Amino acid sequence: MLKPLVISSLALLIAGSAFAQDSQSFSLGGDTYTAGRVVNQTTPVTADLFAAGERISVTAPVGGSLHSAGRSLRLDAPVEGAAYAAGYVIDLAGPVAGSASLTAAEITVSGSIGGNLRAMASEIVLSGDIGGAALIAAADLQLDGAIAGDAVITVDSVSFGSGARVGGSLTLYADDPDEITVPTSVASEDRVSIRDIEDHPDIQAPVDMREMAGEGFGAMLRSFLVGVVIVALAAALAVAVAPDRVAAVRMRALAAPGRSILAGFVAMSALIGAVLVLAMTLVGLLLVPVAIALTALLIAAGYVAGSYVLGVGLWQLAGREIPGGVAEKAGLAALGALIAGLVALIPVLGWLSWFALVFLGLGAMMAPLFARLSRLGAAR
Repeated sequence: MLKPLVISSLALLIAGSAFAQDSQSFSLGGDTYTAGRVVNQTTPVTADLFAAGERISVTAPVGGSLHSAGRSLRLDAPVEGAAYAAGYVIDLAGPVAGSASLTAAEITVSGSIGGNLRAMASEIVLSGDIGGAALIAAADLQLDGAIAGDAVITVDSVSFGSGARVGGSLTLYADDPDEITVPTSVASEDRVSIRDIEDHPDIQAPVDMREMAGEGFGAMLRSFLVGVVIVALAAALAVAVAPDRVAAVRMRALAAPGRSILAGFVAMSALIGAVLVLAMTLVGLLLVPVAIALTALLIAAGYVAGSYVLGVGLWQLAGREIPGGVAEKAGLAALGALIAGLVALIPVLGWLSWFALVFLGLGAMMAPLFARLSRLGAAR
């Protein structure tokens, strides 16, 4: 009875891994949309390019603008429009005809930018020429390119190369203005203003992106573990209050997982449909908040039940007997929630697996109600 559930889970993991490795793309109205773990754009794009992935490389011309998000981006081809990019490492070696808006831990711009530059990073190396103005925030900045317009720069430290030029006014904000010297070859003295950042508390240099990444990962891990604990506690409460009903839900789900998932889908569809119908009436409109709260409660209950079923299924697959204690059964629910949380990290398919788990638990819980309704219909 466990084979359909286990085989489906393994197929989901294998398919998800393949999706994460290989990039997928499609075109619409001249725009190209591509995503994957490794994205290599080697064919020209007529209009805009939208790219997302861990490593992104663009080696073919982009006729419109570039929109990119990922761990690293390398641009080696011209972009006729603007460039918008966010990630950990950004390397713009190709020319950008329009403006560029960049945020990362490390940014290198060696290609020219026809419009304005807006960049924020821990480390920035700018050797390409900027056709417009520049707004830069960095912990460390190496400037060796020409900026045609005005420049406003917030830094901890800055160094100027032989090719550094600012055609307009140059305003620098720093923690220690006395430590910064701007050569006259960069900008004449009358066009340079160096200000103490402490006098402008609303302007701060960005913190190290590595620190931000570490804090973000820590927060995500804590949230994930708290979620697992909440599922375990909810399952323990259900087992303690209604052990026979929980056992019945577990047996129904493991005996026919496909049927339970279908029943859960029907139940959720009916609930959402009820909310829409109530919203269309004046009297029923007052009951919409109650219906929405009930839907959220059933989704949570379905997830807890589905996690418990998954944990028990994996436990039995390992050849173990189902424990009788409340704490041990809560541990199985935590195991299921942990596995489900890891599977949910798989792009697209992970989101579908979350729905399947909710439908599995919800369908197993609602099966007696569906059976009663079926008997009533047959009696009439």
